[in-house]
Amino acid sequence: MVKSEWLNNIIMDILKKLCLFLVFAALPVAGMASASFSEAKPGAGSDIRVESEKAGISGNEINEERPLAIVRRFRPLVVVKQTPETEWIEAKITQPLFDKDTLRTGPDGYALIQFMDNSLARVRPNSLLVIRGETRDRGSTFSRITLEAGELLLNVNGRQSNYEVQTRTAVASVKGTSFNTKIEDDLSTVFTGFSGVVEIMALNSGQTVNLTRRNRVRVDQRGETVTLETISSSELQDLQQQYDDLEEGTRPDILRLRFMNRSGQVREIDIRYFETD
Repeated sequence: MVKSEWLNNIIMDILKKLCLFLVFAALPVAGMASASFSEAKPGAGSDIRVESEKAGISGNEINEERPLAIVRRFRPLVVVKQTPETEWIEAKITQPLFDKDTLRTGPDGYALIQFMDNSLARVRPNSLLVIRGETRDRGSTFSRITLEAGELLLNVNGRQSNYEVQTRTAVASVKGTSFNTKIEDDLSTVFTGFSGVVEIMALNSGQTVNLTRRNRVRVDQRGETVTLETISSSELQDLQQQYDDLEEGTRPDILRLRFMNRSGQVREIDIRYFETD
């Protein structure tokens, strides 16, 4: 593809994203007025800052039309569907995710999902998950991520938010912590703690255990037996590095657009976009 065609495609893609941004900002509760991203390290909190305002929502009122999250970064292929009857669509930057939406990453896919309280889920390749929940205001979220396959790293930031990660064999209840969830080939579930405390429960036996930093909890494929072990700092760093490596294909670039009005005045606008090819 020649350079001019490539630039036209980039500009058209940006215009589509701006349209989606304006629609997202017009939603009743949260307008994404400004957002910036820098690396989110487990245990250190997220540097994302999203300015949002409530409009007509107070107390315990819930607006079901408000997204639970958006796709903040991704690398192909990532697809989303709203109901079992709808078709899969390719994800876009700022793709809104609503209650009961399903997201799937391909063999080379990766997605960074940002929730409305700035919590982050980093989804590895060959993963399938369903997002459920509700958002009452910008600092209070209840979300349940049902992980059907694959692996994700969840970093919960909202102090008033509650998250659950559920698999076929276990459920993890978290508030203000960071941990990894992986479904093994034998369908057992493995949780790895980065920070905070996570309560892990085997679904069939009801056995519970607390997951903390440098702990690894395994729940067997029957959802009955729970085992706890301590891992080394290097193992934890290796797991973190795997996610950092996946981020390499999602770095933002700057596209500078020049506009000239009728009087000959030139204005330049820098737009950050994510190269996902």
